Amino acid sequence: MSSQPPRIHVESTADRQFATNSYLVEDEATRDAVIVDANLEPELMVDLVKRRGANVAAILLTHTDVDHIAGLPRLLEEFPGVPVAVHDAEREVVTAGKPLRRQFQVEFAPIATVDSLAEGETYRAGSLEFEVLHTPGHSPGGVTLKIGDALFTGDALFAGSIGRSDFHNSDGQALLDGIRNKLLPHPDDTRVLSGHGPATTIGRERSHNPFL
Repeated sequence: MSSQPPRIHVESTADRQFATNSYLVEDEATRDAVIVDANLEPELMVDLVKRRGANVAAILLTHTDVDHIAGLPRLLEEFPGVPVAVHDAEREVVTAGKPLRRQFQVEFAPIATVDSLAEGETYRAGSLEFEVLHTPGHSPGGVTLKIGDALFTGDALFAGSIGRSDFHNSDGQALLDGIRNKLLPHPDDTRVLSGHGPATTIGRERSHNPFL
C-alpha cells in the first residue's frame, strides 16, 4: 500500500520595491517547511512562519539576483543553521559574496552552510521533496523547483511573460529552450508560482503567453 503524498500549503509574501515573491512551502502534517527565495522584506516571511507554526528546514534559491537573496541575513538570523540551497553555477554568490550581476552588488557576509540544487536530483528538506529542473537563461544557475502540482519558476516563466535575458550572463535561447522543454510538457493544471506577479498554470501559459 503506497503512502499518500503530503498535503502542501503554499503562501507567499512580496516586497514593495520589486514585488519579488518569497514562498513558504509547508507539509501540513509534519509542519516541515522551506522558504523559496528571500526578498527584500524578510520580516514578512518571518511573521508568516511564526503565524503558521512552521519548522523551516531549508531556504531554496531559484537564482541569486539581489532581490531574491537580499533577505537571507535576516532569515538566517531567525533560523540559524538552516542550509541555503542553490545551483552550483551561482554558488559563489552566497559562499563568497560574488555578485551575479555587475550592476547589482551583494552586501552581506558569505554563507557557510550551502547545499547544491542539481538538475534531475531530488532535494529533501524534512518531509518535503523537490524535483530540481535547471532552467537557465535569465541567469546561469536558474532553477525551477517542483513539488506536487506546483512549479516554482523564479524569473524563468511568469503569468503572461518570461524572464529578462538582456544581462551579460543571460541567454535568451537557453531560457526559451528550458521553458519549452522542461516546463511546458507538464499537465495543463500544473501551478506556476513565479518570482514576480500572480500564479498561473502551465495550460494558460502554453495557450496565451505571447513570448512562447
